[in-house]
Amino acid sequence: MTSINMQQCFVRNEQLKHYPKVSIDSISSRFQLIVSSTSNIYGKCLFVLTIFSSTLVHCHDLLYSSMDLSLSGQLFKTFLYVLLEIVMFSAFYFNYNHRLLKQINDHWNALQIDYDYETRKYFWTHKAIYRWLTYALLSIIYISFHFHLWNDNDMIKYKSKFAFTIFCFEWFICAPMHYFHHFCMTCINMDLPILAQTAVQFNLIKLKKLLQKSAKAKKSLNIKDIQNIRHKYLLTYYLVDEINQIMSPLLLCRFGFFLLIAYHSSYDLFYAEQDQSNKGLLFITSSLVLIAVLLYTHSSIKIHEKSLETLAIVYKLSLKTDSLRILNEISLFLNHSEIGFSFGGMFMLTTSSLSTLFSILITVIIALPSFSS
Repeated sequence: MTSINMQQCFVRNEQLKHYPKVSIDSISSRFQLIVSSTSNIYGKCLFVLTIFSSTLVHCHDLLYSSMDLSLSGQLFKTFLYVLLEIVMFSAFYFNYNHRLLKQINDHWNALQIDYDYETRKYFWTHKAIYRWLTYALLSIIYISFHFHLWNDNDMIKYKSKFAFTIFCFEWFICAPMHYFHHFCMTCINMDLPILAQTAVQFNLIKLKKLLQKSAKAKKSLNIKDIQNIRHKYLLTYYLVDEINQIMSPLLLCRFGFFLLIAYHSSYDLFYAEQDQSNKGLLFITSSLVLIAVLLYTHSSIKIHEKSLETLAIVYKLSLKTDSLRILNEISLFLNHSEIGFSFGGMFMLTTSSLSTLFSILITVIIALPSFSS
């Protein structure tokens, strides 16, 4: 069926902008497949090297820490960062592999919506917006990190040659590998929800048109039409469920990173004695991480909200029939799980659950004075 926008362009004799086939194949995806569990021995060695590089990046503060009471706190903070990093890398390593990509492509092809011009336009437009936001956020974080390392260089000069060698190795090799890996994961973290949004959005538009058409005609739908819309809904559910295998642990890790950075930044900004440049750097880093977390959660919550609207229309259209068998099958949908991403497999990520998470964060920040005392 030709879309309305396409018909308008034909009437005005305008040329449509070409949008390629919907795909999550990119440099980021290819790199993650190289270091996935289904890769060869060289890919597995590269994965171990990225883990080592990220660990060394998080341990750079220990190069100039003195053996005092603050060292134990620094070690504990570094341990938490490294632990979250390993969990997030392992989630990608075991879940984002060739098998998962094949299952996602199979479910997407089963929907048979890639031919639609509006579907391609929606996917590539939103992907471009989120990708440029990713470029901007990670570029600022990368520059701020190297600025922090440059300031630390003065503190390491009086240390041993071994510490300075490690510092140079971290500056020129480990940090670029670490942030390139994070860049790839962030791009995938943006692309997968957009793919799920595209499928839900397409079904929602088609269902609204069918609902308006049936309301004007005031006729009951035939069995084939009702079975088709239910089948499309189930295929969308299977697609989002496959994507949720990688998104669920990532959302938990991303929020954990933000909680840890927010706690550390709030403590250093309000209670620790530091120069203004370090405080400004901490504020910028925590703000950028907050923006990134909001982008992840916004795209995830949007899928759930649109799916609820889609499910409501499916119920309405399912009642527009005289078939008792079709009416009795509605109970299957009543017991069906909702479409959306879960938060670490614990609960569905919705607007209410997100407000609860940030309420916990605010409570922890308010309770900082008691911890500092």
